[in-house]
Amino acid sequence: MSANANSLSDHPKVAGVILAGGEGRRMGGNKPFRELAGKPLIAHVISAASAQCNHLMISSNEGGAFFAEFNLPVVPDSPQPGLGPLGGILGGLLSLPDGVDWLVSFPVDCPIVPDDMVVQLLKAATEGGKKAAFASHAGRDHYLSAIWHRAGAGIIGNQLRDEDRRVGGALRAMGAANVAFPVRSGDMAPFVNVNAPEDLSALDEMLSGYIDEKRL
Repeated sequence: MSANANSLSDHPKVAGVILAGGEGRRMGGNKPFRELAGKPLIAHVISAASAQCNHLMISSNEGGAFFAEFNLPVVPDSPQPGLGPLGGILGGLLSLPDGVDWLVSFPVDCPIVPDDMVVQLLKAATEGGKKAAFASHAGRDHYLSAIWHRAGAGIIGNQLRDEDRRVGGALRAMGAANVAFPVRSGDMAPFVNVNAPEDLSALDEMLSGYIDEKRL
């Protein structure tokens, strides 16, 4: 998918991968299609990612038909299903289009991210000579909101072969930069995770209040 990525016009092209392969047991299953503010959770993430990336794909082992309405390529985990988010990230890296060396991961249960997240992650990685960078906010690290260079695929592959599925471990092995996003008064808090029905209800209420406030 080609996206409106004007904020990246002066930077290398990037692809985004929406990590939608989890079972979502705490949510009661089918997490990507749970409704938030009148549309599926994954639709919010697609909107946020497509505004910042030149190419977009979905990471899932369900197959393309499951996500057909979104008209995006669906890539499976690598080297096999059942390896957690790191398998989805490796699948995304191995599916990068020609001419694109950077992949940004967007967890499907994190629908609100800063508008400049990709630009800031890319800047931190390239200026620091790093092969990865991840976001943090209000003192908390968010390892799955991260950017990865295609050269890191080998590191991740070796780690998974050693049965180590830790995303933080892969970031440390790649010497990842940490980008702290500020707390801004009046803005929706970014990186809120939606893991259970009560999280979804709380975020839905927050979004409704935020939208109403902006209309005043």
